[in-house]
Amino acid sequence: MARVTVIGGAGRMGAWFANFLAANGYKVIICDKSEFAARKLAKRHGFKYVRSETQAAELANIIILATPTYTTASILRRILPHISNDALLVEISSIKEPLVPTIRSLTKHGADILSIHPMFGPGAKNLEGKAILVAQEPRRNTSARDLLSIFRKKGANIIRTTLNDHDRIVASTLGLPHLMNFAFIETLKQAGLSLRSARAMGGTTFGLQLLIAESLYHEGLHNEASILAAKYCRQAAAAFAERVSQLKMATHRSSQNELAKRIRNDAAYVRKDPMFRDAYELFAAAVEASTHN
Repeated sequence: MARVTVIGGAGRMGAWFANFLAANGYKVIICDKSEFAARKLAKRHGFKYVRSETQAAELANIIILATPTYTTASILRRILPHISNDALLVEISSIKEPLVPTIRSLTKHGADILSIHPMFGPGAKNLEGKAILVAQEPRRNTSARDLLSIFRKKGANIIRTTLNDHDRIVASTLGLPHLMNFAFIETLKQAGLSLRSARAMGGTTFGLQLLIAESLYHEGLHNEASILAAKYCRQAAAAFAERVSQLKMATHRSSQNELAKRIRNDAAYVRKDPMFRDAYELFAAAVEASTHN
């Protein structure tokens, strides 16, 4: 039975990986600086708990780092001398830019590193239809092939990219939506609105938007900050701010014709999406699901 260590295994995403891999035949070891939470999780699910990162790395042939981006590079360097020659290091950071020099340096010196980004949160009940981005893959490592094969068999879409392209893509698909939702919450806060009252008086679009926004505050806030501060996310933020500025000028001019033209042009772009036809029905279903008691 293959052994896998999850460093950061008591965190929400680390616990997701630990449970998923245990359910798929791996013997799981968890390591986390939050010793109480890690011991509790290990006892509940039958995992082995190891306090030391280096010891945990020595015990497994797959080591998954479910750790904040700003700590991952130093952990990779610290545990490398303690792993076996055929061991696989897996990092799951949402942003790759801070890790690229370390990943490339360690890979050059023989380390097998699988760099992935699960495009879903720890609340995922299954992998059906969910995307996992693969930014770097050690082609000759059987553990990497087996792991990706399990993801695929469970319904995940394995999408290959590169370390360079990953952050550029994620800036639009992750950074931009998060930025918009944080700005949404800050605007409501500045307006002095009680979210409870606003939700009661708001329509379906507001309710669903607020639900999405509030869910982000359950994520690791330092990790969220690292996403927004990344190079390509800064560029996406600047582009978004420019669009908002243009719309703001049109509203100040009370130019309904200008606004209608912009919306009409954008609608032509949106209608090219194969999902557009079912968008309203899916939206209505999401609203119903979010308000169902």
